[in-house]
Amino acid sequence: MADLTLITLQARGKVRRFVQAKLFQQDTDVLLAGRQGECNRCGACCKILFRCPFLGTDADGQYTCRIYEKRFDQCRLFPLHPADLREVAECSYTFGPALVPLAAGARE
Repeated sequence: MADLTLITLQARGKVRRFVQAKLFQQDTDVLLAGRQGECNRCGACCKILFRCPFLGTDADGQYTCRIYEKRFDQCRLFPLHPADLREVAECSYTFGPALVPLAAGARE
């Protein structure tokens, strides 16, 4: 993916997740129900557009959030839509097929 295309995709995704976390909170449980897997601590979501200042590494070299218990809602929600996975090179989360039609019509 071209750099400008990726940057545009990531910027739109950041705005969409912020709006979802602040304005459409009632929809998040339905969307998160379609998310499968667990975080593999790759840190990719913490490097979208810029490296999060709260991203650190532990003694084993694994990425860790320095404010994990108080992290922002949009961080807790990543990935919220299957489209969010296009913004990162690696992520262990997946979405079930039942959510894909919903995501196609989702707000972006």
